[in-house]
Amino acid sequence: MQEPEIKKFNSFEKARRYINELGYTLKHSNQHKEDRSFIYQHKRTKKHLYMRSTFDYLDNNTIDMGTVWTIQNLQQL
Repeated sequence: MQEPEIKKFNSFEKARRYINELGYTLKHSNQHKEDRSFIYQHKRTKKHLYMRSTFDYLDNNTIDMGTVWTIQNLQQL
């Protein structure tokens, strides 16, 4: 089984712009304190993306930590 590809962004706006360029629209969101997650569905297909916020290193070259937005495809079973 292949590992899902995960993309990381440092800002919510960049992540949202990337998802919109791929043709996905917001389907569902969960927001509780600092934990935020969103599920997006493609406009024409049944493909889904999952975006969530995590507290992680901002990039690989520094020790600065902050909110990082991760995006991954949800596999259809």
